[in-house]
Amino acid sequence: MIQTRSRLVLGAILAMSTVLLPGCSAAAPEKETTMSPSNQSDARAAWDEADALAEATQAKVVGDWVASDSAAERCGIGGVRWGATRIGPGTSGSDRADVVAAISALWTERGYDAAEEAMSGDAPGVRLRHPSAGTLQNGFFIEFRTTAHASSLQLQTPCTPGDAAALNAERYAERHTKTPPDVPDSAPTAGAGS
Repeated sequence: MIQTRSRLVLGAILAMSTVLLPGCSAAAPEKETTMSPSNQSDARAAWDEADALAEATQAKVVGDWVASDSAAERCGIGGVRWGATRIGPGTSGSDRADVVAAISALWTERGYDAAEEAMSGDAPGVRLRHPSAGTLQNGFFIEFRTTAHASSLQLQTPCTPGDAAALNAERYAERHTKTPPDVPDSAPTAGAGS
């Protein structure tokens, strides 16, 4: 009887480990993946897809954008994800409505429902978000905000198998985006230090 119970417990542990190891969460993985640190293709593909969505979203707002993206970070069991933050020009009047409609259509075309919300306060504007709150089970979210002063785009890639340290060492995300980084000017400003 004790031996049978031990086998059941061991079987349950093994069954749970096969569910948890292939992906970054307890959710069933959408596709078969390996958690091998030497296999970075899934993580690279997740960044490339997210960056392409960010770039396409940014293209709907005319003007220059800068990136303040995060380094790859660990998530789940053997997983990696990135956060992207992009800052661009503001919108106003009918331009804002056109921009929001264009971004909403883009996201819908890509399979993301865009929840729209008016923002009030000192800088009224509009927010689009998928999902409308929190993140998807895999960690993904995307949010666009626009006011007369500026627009911002934030997203987090899904937690995907990969090695954050290796991806950061090769500077994968930095080398695979068209948006220039937001690097402060290192030159002293007039009156600084006086």
